[in-house]
Amino acid sequence: MKQPFRFWMTGCVAVVMSALGGGRVAQAASDRNALSQSSRFRVLETVQRIEACASRHGLSVFARLEANARPQYDERGEYALIVFESSDGGTPVLMEGPASAPEVPLAVCVRSDADGETEVVFTGSDWDDLPPSVARELTELPMLVADALQ
Repeated sequence: MKQPFRFWMTGCVAVVMSALGGGRVAQAASDRNALSQSSRFRVLETVQRIEACASRHGLSVFARLEANARPQYDERGEYALIVFESSDGGTPVLMEGPASAPEVPLAVCVRSDADGETEVVFTGSDWDDLPPSVARELTELPMLVADALQ
């Protein structure tokens, strides 16, 4: 487990958008400690299922960002980022070190590949010294995704 250099909870959309700039959630999840789960549903339905399931896990949706929207018959290259709000209020933001970019760990990226397969990607919960409720929510994020994709 690693300790964050900085940790804060925010309800500020500008801070979250800055941390998510350039699709960093998807990139960060791909680069380090990525967890992923395949979905048999298309991107939009996967997003809807995850959002509907969030409340059963004590979370609400803080923000949803979509990119590369294409007509319904061709979802290749489409992705959406879902940022959840903690039950404590706001969403957690943390930094690994003084030169690192802020991360929003309570988020998932739903994306499709060139073959039209849908994948849900999120970062791991390997952070130490977080408030207990945030640590629990990060640990339960894979269960939320699995529950939504059943």
